Amino acid sequence: MDIDALATKLTYGLYVVSVTDAGHGGRPAGFVIDAVCQLATGDAPLLVCAAMNKNHSTGCIKRQGVFNLSILPDDADPFIIANFGFQSSADAAKWENIAFETRAGLPIIPDAVSWAQLRVKDSRDLGSHTAFFCVPTEAAYLNPDKEPLRYADYFTKLKTPAFEAFKEYKDRISGKETL
Repeated sequence: MDIDALATKLTYGLYVVSVTDAGHGGRPAGFVIDAVCQLATGDAPLLVCAAMNKNHSTGCIKRQGVFNLSILPDDADPFIIANFGFQSSADAAKWENIAFETRAGLPIIPDAVSWAQLRVKDSRDLGSHTAFFCVPTEAAYLNPDKEPLRYADYFTKLKTPAFEAFKEYKDRISGKETL
């Protein structure tokens, strides 16, 4: 079975999660997530977010029970994806590398289409991932005229620029700046 034929053709987006990391003095942590689904709307909205268990910030969500979600736009800065997707919050203070705003006590990406704060109502360990069943406590449009970034578009438009942006960043912080 060619799972990529399925995984890259489903219509889902890319998001940045922010959460407090009590283990690092309360600094914000975060990561890129693609597994977010709206299960219910109306008077009782419910979302599910599935995060890899080996992800440092997944443990932060388990401990804190609340996180912010920024919905990335289709013109997202490739470095945002690289910064939150290619390194661990256990080793890097990711939010220090970018401009951000604070909403409901946690960072968000200001260029995002919208954002939401999600409170974990329940969770289920699925082995490799944990599914967090969440209720939104706050949400707002930031840039309603922008379109959300689809995961498939990341592969066709932003994957290579994200890797290039991350390489430039790593070269810069290691003192190997290229001209």
